Amino acid sequence: MKLGIVGGLLQGMEAVYLAKKAGYETLVIDRNEKAPAVSMADSSEILDIELEKSKARKIFSDCDAIIPANENIKTLVSINEIAKEVDTDLLFDLNAYNISSSKILSNNLMNDLKIPIPKPWPECGFPVIVKPSGQSGSIGVRKAYNAEEVNSAVNAIQEMGDEEVIQEFADGPNISIEVIGDGSCAKSMVLTEVILDDKYDCKMVRCPVQNIDSELLELFSKYGESMAEALNLKGIMDVEAIYSKKGLKVLEIDARIPSQTPAAIVNATGVNLIKHLVEAVKGDLSGPQPADGSAIYEHLIFENGALRSCGEKVFAGVENPRIEYGLFGSSEMITDYEPGKDLWHATMITKGKTPDDAWNRRQNCIECILKENNIKKYLDPEPEVMTLHA
Repeated sequence: MKLGIVGGLLQGMEAVYLAKKAGYETLVIDRNEKAPAVSMADSSEILDIELEKSKARKIFSDCDAIIPANENIKTLVSINEIAKEVDTDLLFDLNAYNISSSKILSNNLMNDLKIPIPKPWPECGFPVIVKPSGQSGSIGVRKAYNAEEVNSAVNAIQEMGDEEVIQEFADGPNISIEVIGDGSCAKSMVLTEVILDDKYDCKMVRCPVQNIDSELLELFSKYGESMAEALNLKGIMDVEAIYSKKGLKVLEIDARIPSQTPAAIVNATGVNLIKHLVEAVKGDLSGPQPADGSAIYEHLIFENGALRSCGEKVFAGVENPRIEYGLFGSSEMITDYEPGKDLWHATMITKGKTPDDAWNRRQNCIECILKENNIKKYLDPEPEVMTLHA
């Protein structure tokens, strides 16, 4: 099985990582020979899909399946067209992506399905989250405590050429689930908890989710399946929600291969989302059969003499990463670490039989990094803590 991965940044790294775990051959296609996924793959092709479509056709026809790992809409349209022309399986649903890439359209979908989402402003009062409709992750997202801060955030979003979405700030654990569909039916996969840094960017993923009502988690899974089936999803979709004091609030959907959560899932449970996705697109959709276990996935950066946890956008600066097994007592690291370097990045994965086992190994790993590299300062930034009225 040869998997062509179009895009070499974080999504591409995730796709390579999972594909290798599944035993697939990996080929990364990117315009930039220094894209981090290139050094992790079995092979690479450096080309611009838009400018070199004939070469792309030849490459695609030599693959068993293609997965886009980027969010450039022109490139995604070209990938969709070329995969159809050469009759290569495409692990992606462009129609579903077009809905999910607009927070306005996806909120409309959730409202139609009566799925709970954060209240709109001004109905909700302050504080609020102001975010661009068409951006992914934490790009352009701001918290606002008054009308002046709302206006400032809206102006910044409009300068980006985007539309704003203003909703209540929902406080609580951030949970995520992937859903895979075969075009008619859909199956929810494994739940994870996403931990944010002070910029509201993901710095850590924990699997399994702890201390949340099991009935509510089951309901969240059903919400994901209902949205995927309403979209006739033939591919993969990520659903993110907040478990707030006011109940479950679904934040957004993204119909593309996610980064971070799948790696935590495969290490905790053995469930490989790329393998499930390949099988679903080929007509064999099945639900997960997770093994008992726990994993913590965390981004780190060493710079200016200090080690700190960081969000995925900071980790994206990694250069020529490789997978190291057992480094500093971790289960695995995806890293560009070398002894004596002034700047290096790592995604640290620690596993255990229980969440406590995984956490203790994580703590020991941090201590080992600090000791072996004579690092005196460790920082772990978190979002601002605030109390909401019930």
